[in-house]
Amino acid sequence: MMNQIKTICSTALIVSLVFGMALFTACDKDIKYNDTTLVRPCDNVICFNGGACLDGQCKCTQGFEGEKCTIKWSDKFVGSFQASDICQNGIFYNVLINPVPDFAWKIKLTNLGKFCSGATITAEINPEKTSFIIPLQNTCGNFYLSGDGNLSGGFINVNLKNRDSLNHTTEQCSILLNKI
Repeated sequence: MMNQIKTICSTALIVSLVFGMALFTACDKDIKYNDTTLVRPCDNVICFNGGACLDGQCKCTQGFEGEKCTIKWSDKFVGSFQASDICQNGIFYNVLINPVPDFAWKIKLTNLGKFCSGATITAEINPEKTSFIIPLQNTCGNFYLSGDGNLSGGFINVNLKNRDSLNHTTEQCSILLNKI
């Protein structure tokens, strides 16, 4: 009988110790913030423009980049450019590129030469941030433009396609923009 009491007491003590260790270990998990460290990697990281911290680094929303998501994709495209195109036999003219407010991944190109000179079209910058797409859009009258462009140093090469909806014709033109 005494052996049974010792066994019961020993078992109760072991169960209590296991339960206590489990409870103590569960408390440790409350201060462990990820699998490799007890430090919160995002404690002192501030991300702007809708960015969110993940493992100590900002993950930026569309249209923003940089350590704290403060650089707009459009910034590298914005400016005044001297343009020349094959469609007008080397005639030079000025093109202006501006950001689109509230859309850091869009730009407005004004005065792309031969096709509705002085018109403004909108382009969307691709996620790799050095090229853009010009979705089909009406520029003036029966003319519709689409195309693409890419940035290399201080130059932007733009490929345009002009569709005349009245005469059912299409014309293409390459334009080289040199930042002034």
